[in-house]
Amino acid sequence: IFFNLTRNKMISLVVLLVALFSVEAKHLIYRDCNSSPNKIAHVTSAHLNPFPVVVPGDLTGDIVVQAPRLVEGNHYKLDVHIQKHALFWITVPCISNVGSCSYNLCDLLGPNTTECAPQLKSQNLPCHCPFQPGTYTLQPATFKVPEMSGIWSWLASGDYRVDAKITDTNTGEEVACYHVEVSATQPPCSGFLCNIFG
Repeated sequence: IFFNLTRNKMISLVVLLVALFSVEAKHLIYRDCNSSPNKIAHVTSAHLNPFPVVVPGDLTGDIVVQAPRLVEGNHYKLDVHIQKHALFWITVPCISNVGSCSYNLCDLLGPNTTECAPQLKSQNLPCHCPFQPGTYTLQPATFKVPEMSGIWSWLASGDYRVDAKITDTNTGEEVACYHVEVSATQPPCSGFLCNIFG
């Protein structure tokens, strides 16, 4: 879900992406594409509602993530590649640091983050590096998916493929990878003009 992001919205987006990478539903296909014994995260359960994702609308999710290793430093790179199906699969470009972009994971979720997203803060969950080993549980929480306007309006509905991987740049090892296929839709039409024009 891509729009002009503040830091808190970026944190919420990362949480939602992690949840998307871990849910099996009618309109979602996902697979863990990393077999490394040095994974930095393992999702044990996650749920999202509704599916397909309604844009704009409310999206409720919960997730349990196991972190077997300490995650700190500036040597984890997050690469996100997003494609949308039109007549064929097209890559969503990286514009204003949103879309098919690369990030330094701990800069994105770094100690300079001004404040955790309210959904995380209310449950005393961390939103920045370092992440200590342990199990992190987000109880059901609701995120607002905003209306998309301008250049991003064409992303409000359709079928998507997302490939996200995290690489340890010190060793070159891929320590996390997910492939996701998901659908998004817009709210149903309503009102007088809708009855006339559909």
